[in-house]
Amino acid sequence: MSMSIAGIRNFLETALPSVTVDDSTTDLFFFAGEERKIPFATIVTHDTPFDSASNLKRGDLFRLNLVTDKETFEHLFGITTPKALDDVDFDYQALDRLFPHPLYGKMRWISVINPETVWESCQELLVKARQIRELRPNSW
Repeated sequence: MSMSIAGIRNFLETALPSVTVDDSTTDLFFFAGEERKIPFATIVTHDTPFDSASNLKRGDLFRLNLVTDKETFEHLFGITTPKALDDVDFDYQALDRLFPHPLYGKMRWISVINPETVWESCQELLVKARQIRELRPNSW
């Protein structure tokens, strides 16, 4: 059984320090502290005209997205430059598998649809994402 949106939110709000969430839409945006400029993680629950590569309308699906650093991105995907993403095909519709964010991969954002077996890795990555945003609050 995959991790639920509520379970992910609970982890972020209880396991990490000073996390605030914007839940004013069906999507969730998680921020480091009270300043809500740039999130360190998001959960999207539907496709948009600009972001439909994951085809979330297939069922009860959501996509967890989070920022990471250069070293982690390279370790996960073997990609060392933003341009190299253009030469690799990823299955942006794969369930329970990490992949570069369909739009923001070049900015080292990563995604997973309905995490289950990768949830343990996601927890570690979310802790790191929160730290990245804390150390570099104004960097995208």
